[in-house]
Amino acid sequence: MTLDEFVSSSRRLGIYKPGEPVEELAARLNLPVSRVLKLNANENLFLPRSTLQRVLTEAAAEIDPRLYPGGEEAVLAEKLASLHGASPAHIILASGGDMIIDLIMSSLVKQGDTVLAVTPTFSMYPRTAKIKGLTFRAVSLDNRFMLDGEMVLEEAEGVGLIVLCNPNNPTSNQFNRGEVMKIVNGFEGFVLIDEAYAEFGNYSLVGEALKRDNLIVLRTFSKAYGLAGLRLGYGVTNKVLACTLTERYLMPFSVPSFVLRVGAKLLDERAAVLEAIEEVKREREALVDSLGKIEGVEAFPSDSNFVLFTTNKPYEEVYNRLLEKGVIIRRIGDVSGYSDCLRVSVAPREITSMFLEALREVLA
Repeated sequence: MTLDEFVSSSRRLGIYKPGEPVEELAARLNLPVSRVLKLNANENLFLPRSTLQRVLTEAAAEIDPRLYPGGEEAVLAEKLASLHGASPAHIILASGGDMIIDLIMSSLVKQGDTVLAVTPTFSMYPRTAKIKGLTFRAVSLDNRFMLDGEMVLEEAEGVGLIVLCNPNNPTSNQFNRGEVMKIVNGFEGFVLIDEAYAEFGNYSLVGEALKRDNLIVLRTFSKAYGLAGLRLGYGVTNKVLACTLTERYLMPFSVPSFVLRVGAKLLDERAAVLEAIEEVKREREALVDSLGKIEGVEAFPSDSNFVLFTTNKPYEEVYNRLLEKGVIIRRIGDVSGYSDCLRVSVAPREITSMFLEALREVLA
């Protein structure tokens, strides 16, 4: 393959655009970086930064960056196993949840098979499938973002992997457990449940993943644990599958020593993490309520750390006008029959108040 052929074939993938960087927006608007509200990536601003700084400092003092990771992997796996009532052999450690998605699609889906998901959902599923040369297909959620397990199974012919984001991004809701289990029980291939936001929801399927041959649950430290910048994720599944994937398909030393040590230490800060999760839930309900009181806005119930809402003005216009006020949210567009949808992270009360004030001005 020539360079021209490679570049030409790559165009089908599209480009992942997370949004304008805070520093660039601040410089363009002549604002201090601290005045820019970054509410587009579902990051957790509730876990005290002082707690994280202490954990980071302790971890940095304990590792030797000249050495490859050693016992840090075992320590973190042991702590995660204890958290989930499992053994370390059930755990797959990775540099972020995206690496787990990549690993599963690389190893468990045969060339020529299809990856099946729902729509709308997390954009990395179709993107990763295309990069791997796999076919991607999606089943539409209904107009209340509900999952129909039977409908998914009806579309499963020729499918090697079903992926469900639960709670779902961008709709923010957690699917009915019974509908999800219909898929797990009725599908002969592998099922990957992305539980990146499960700590903010009402249930988890990690317990099911421990005892089933075909189920993998993805978890991450990016959301509830406030480590989006360090990239740490993990998978939970049966021992045979976890060991095979880790030993034969995962690249060695895939997670840096420092990140592994930080993750293990943060698991010892369970009380602070749980308190932050409860605060997210309280502020989430307040945000949904406040959005619903703005004329022309409909906000949808959330089981995550973000809220999906729609406005009576074009979403691109709302997004761009908020951007000019130093407020970054996420453009979504059409969702299950709703037009002009946008997504905003749940944030501490003072930040949310500034966002709501800016939104009211834009919609006035």
